[in-house]
Amino acid sequence: KNSTRLFEVEYIVDFKMINGQRYYLIKWVGWPNEANTWEPDDNLSCSHLIHDFHEDYTMQLYKNKHEYYASKQPPKVIKNEEAERRGKRYDSEGMTYLFDLDYYDSENPLTVDATRFGNISHFVNHSCSPNLQVYNVFINNVDPSLPRIALFALRTISANEELTFDYQMTGDNSPDADKHSLIKRTRCLCGSSSCRGWLV
Repeated sequence: KNSTRLFEVEYIVDFKMINGQRYYLIKWVGWPNEANTWEPDDNLSCSHLIHDFHEDYTMQLYKNKHEYYASKQPPKVIKNEEAERRGKRYDSEGMTYLFDLDYYDSENPLTVDATRFGNISHFVNHSCSPNLQVYNVFINNVDPSLPRIALFALRTISANEELTFDYQMTGDNSPDADKHSLIKRTRCLCGSSSCRGWLV
């Protein structure tokens, strides 16, 4: 008797179409990222995850040989509860691009998730002596809970100098300074003479 081993989908990483067939890059529960595989949609029974994934993508497709890829949207704005859920998953992988929009409502903030989306600014690194400062700005927007995140220079920045901002913007050096921080605190390697020793 043949038996089929079933694997649980943790989340969907990416999407493409080949010759009219949908394929999803799958992160499997209990398996490292190196074990991610491309699977045709008829191999999957996780319609809710597929639905959530496509909410994060525009369906403006462009052709590349025989494959079609979805172009990515700006960062996704999510509610606090969803940010907590995603934060635990990202933290277990040692990476996160969550940014709370707590300018207006610090108790129930919205959160920007730039893990898969957004512009080059989500690659700006941390420094305990940064040359950039984060400000919330409002452009053609009357909703105080949805500011745009802007980076402004704190001083004159030299050519070829790396751009950085302080991830611990509150100045709080406790382990709870950032609710999305790793359970095991992350050492700071910024190299600044005033380095605090920890990212958050």
